[in-house]
Amino acid sequence: MDKKLISDFFHLNLPRDMEQCIELFAIFGGYDTPIDADAPIESLITQHILEPFELHRERFLSSLQDNPLYLNLLHAIAVGDRRQGSAYRRARIGKERGNEAFEFLRYSGYLTLERSREMPLERAHPKQRFKKEIEHHKISHKYRFKFPFLRFWFAFVEPFSKSIQEGNYLPFFAHFHERFNAFVGFTFEELCDLYIREILAPRFKNDLLDSGSYWNREVEIDLLTETMEGETWVGECKWTNHKVNKKELRHLEEKCVKLSIAPDRIFLFTKRGFSNELNDLKDKRLFRFSAEDLSVLTDRP
Repeated sequence: MDKKLISDFFHLNLPRDMEQCIELFAIFGGYDTPIDADAPIESLITQHILEPFELHRERFLSSLQDNPLYLNLLHAIAVGDRRQGSAYRRARIGKERGNEAFEFLRYSGYLTLERSREMPLERAHPKQRFKKEIEHHKISHKYRFKFPFLRFWFAFVEPFSKSIQEGNYLPFFAHFHERFNAFVGFTFEELCDLYIREILAPRFKNDLLDSGSYWNREVEIDLLTETMEGETWVGECKWTNHKVNKKELRHLEEKCVKLSIAPDRIFLFTKRGFSNELNDLKDKRLFRFSAEDLSVLTDRP
């Protein structure tokens, strides 16, 4: 995620707060026409996406040559966990064709690669064997869309292209209202990682070796940061309408135990704040942030 992308979006559209900004950015991030941030989100989608559907579709699909291979893979990445293996399975393509398709989509400006930091298995001796599911596990990288508007299109719009072309928006909006809140969670996670890199690292006077999500065969952590100073930071991002409680912290700490990590700092990011119990918790490693704290990324006055 590029800081300029969120900053430009904010100054172009001037949303009233960061919760609204993040929700609209998850849809229109990278869309360079101003929107009325005070209008209902359904009206904005209708005016800027559904009514000019054919114009957007020509822009997004012209370089894909109507190849269903590319369309299926883009949709699979937009709605799935973004891992290579699961995206290929969802798109019903093999690894070789999937890798070729990704290279085309990366070259064409649709996708980027997020490399896994999982380490290969270490065997005590060459003939050591692990359980079947461990032996068969393959390290898998993840894919990211270049900007949020692209991801939104292939997650929500393109699958309903036929009914949208017919002027029937009801199936689209039914799907949108059911899935959108969960969809925003990944955009929130990307912005939280940006906040760590752009704001927290300088604040704590640390240089970063690596930062982003971490996943392996057993565990996935929203944010795992390693610094040049030898520190390890972990973070959890919750885009939910309820306050985050102590249970979420314990769950993150359990993941750290599985990875044999003793984090130097723990970051919790939330949409709607924290429970009293979690707010009262005294732990020098623990830092709590709300969506509004991310406003510094927009360079607003």
